[in-house]
Amino acid sequence: MNKLARLLLVLVATSLSVAVAQDAAHKQMVQTSTVAEVERTPTEIFRLDGSYVFESDLHNDGNFGPQDALQTGIEYSHRFLLGGRIYLRAGLAYNRFDFGESVAPVPDQLFSIAGILGLEYLVGRDVGAFLQFRPGYYTEDHIGASSFDVPITAGRVFILQPDRLYLFIGANAAFLRGEYPVLPLAGVVWKPSEQWNLYAVVPEPRITYSPNKKIDFWVGGQLVGGSFRTDRDNNIVPRKLSNAQVDYSEYRAGLGIEYHPREEFSILVGGGYAFQRRINFERAGEQWKADGAPYVRVALQAEF
Repeated sequence: MNKLARLLLVLVATSLSVAVAQDAAHKQMVQTSTVAEVERTPTEIFRLDGSYVFESDLHNDGNFGPQDALQTGIEYSHRFLLGGRIYLRAGLAYNRFDFGESVAPVPDQLFSIAGILGLEYLVGRDVGAFLQFRPGYYTEDHIGASSFDVPITAGRVFILQPDRLYLFIGANAAFLRGEYPVLPLAGVVWKPSEQWNLYAVVPEPRITYSPNKKIDFWVGGQLVGGSFRTDRDNNIVPRKLSNAQVDYSEYRAGLGIEYHPREEFSILVGGGYAFQRRINFERAGEQWKADGAPYVRVALQAEF
């Protein structure tokens, strides 16, 4: 099955998921009281994401020909109230990258399947602080002990001006990441008006304009990727790329629209330009970079 067909399947799955989720939310609304109450904390979290980067040439001291890339991701988690505003979050996540054929000695796919386990401090629908672990396998094809990793992310939001300006501070660590095993995280969220918002936080910094509560127009960037372990291959040249650690990254800029049929759901459609795709065998001292190329993306998020 080619990559565009897979992306089409993501689109179909997104549409079906919206229909099912809206029906579930409607039933829940019917069962609950109509009396106004404090904003409810969502306990069910579902995300589906798919994107396609068109072909561009792959380089490493020479041209290795064109290659495209397809990314698909799905995750589900549930929040369990521990007490007060503190929740335990647990779930599963699957993420996958498929690459076009190339004469370069690089993987044709990379994927991860991991658990989601963390603690969160919430105020209504907003996360004020969190500590999250994602133990699982990050690999090319075969699952084994060498591809096991436990990426860790922690962060806290500081209120600088209530309902207007926020500061985010955090860090991310991954044992399989070769270039920067620990990354500091920082950013700001600024809401100068009801219509305009600035989210200067990785991995998706953006500016949004909301003419109403159902539609957001956005322009911004996106960092996509992960760290993995390749399969053991006695025929690969150079041999140091067998069972090697690899960092994969995409740097994107684009624009699009996000539609909220209900408060609990959002559908995002966008596209733009991937300035660079990089397959970096940091510990083996080899890396391949792809020229820039257009990309398209569709995503669904539900929290209820």
